[in-house]
Amino acid sequence: MKAKLYDRIETLVEVQADFGNRVIPRSTLGTVVECYENPEGYAVDIAIPNESLVGGFEYENVILSPEQFALLDTASKKVDVSTR
Repeated sequence: MKAKLYDRIETLVEVQADFGNRVIPRSTLGTVVECYENPEGYAVDIAIPNESLVGGFEYENVILSPEQFALLDTASKKVDVSTR
């Protein structure tokens, strides 16, 4: 499996929201909240900037395949996953 529970990710492509008509832009950050094995997939809470809200973000939960995101290290830099 590419990611583990609570790993931070960055989307590599635009993603259609699972609920509603929103398109989540490439390079949006999120956190893995569930991992699925067969087929491999990940439920991710995506933080979408929205300055009109208290806290500055709104959240969307989407299911992503491994090709749709990159793992981030603790300093928010991309991790090379080719060795995992």
